[in-house]
Amino acid sequence: MTVTDGWPKEDSNRFWIIFIHGGAWRDPAISASSFRKSQGKLLASHVADSISGYASINYRLSPYPSHPTDPSNPSDPARNSTHPDHINDVLAAILHLQEIYHFEDRYILVGHSCGATLALQVAMKRYWGSQYESTFALELNIVPPMAIVGLEGIYDIPALVKYHEDQPVYRDFIVNAFGASGWDAASPTNADYDDSWPDGKLVVLAHSPNDTLIEAEQAELQRKALEPQGWKDAGERRIKMFELEGEHDEVWETGEAAKAIEWAVEELSQSQR
Repeated sequence: MTVTDGWPKEDSNRFWIIFIHGGAWRDPAISASSFRKSQGKLLASHVADSISGYASINYRLSPYPSHPTDPSNPSDPARNSTHPDHINDVLAAILHLQEIYHFEDRYILVGHSCGATLALQVAMKRYWGSQYESTFALELNIVPPMAIVGLEGIYDIPALVKYHEDQPVYRDFIVNAFGASGWDAASPTNADYDDSWPDGKLVVLAHSPNDTLIEAEQAELQRKALEPQGWKDAGERRIKMFELEGEHDEVWETGEAAKAIEWAVEELSQSQR
């Protein structure tokens, strides 16, 4: 996890930005450092004074023995994880930040690709997996974010695999991350956000029409899941479909992601006035 502490933590008029990287839950070449370009643009943007600090989260990865330059080793616990390890690592990191900086819900949780899955899994419920009754799980009772920004996100896992059924690599990385079942329960499209995230204010679903890895249908499916739960174009619980430019990874490689984050910061700032 990388952290850039910006403004005084007691300032209640600013927001933290917390980023979760993508990489199909398994790619060691995509890490917390993938936020650097977007962070640089935000630091130079007109919303910089509305941001208290920045953090970018790493998490344990699923097996990737066929990676061309850095294949996973079965003896490495950081490269052989399955759900719910990824989301529990994200929850632990957010809790750590909240305990140090005390920003409570005043943060925007941003995720790219499977990072968007993880971001919405934070809002889906507080505990995951067999740790539900354990002391560890109770300690992960974080305060969920005020807003979530999904970038080229995966929201409906079964739909993703079906859409790419002629490309076995999609099923392979999903099975590596989640096993052969449980995909529906882990998908953000299947959450009851009225129950799990009653204080959520904003969801931005940002996608590029030039993305050839994750289809725009994913963002549309998430929108359709949120609307019946009261998420609209305007009001207390707002949803925004935001168009980005570039290929799947270019969104973070070029810092294009900063545009959607800027919009979210502006929207929250205006709603707090």
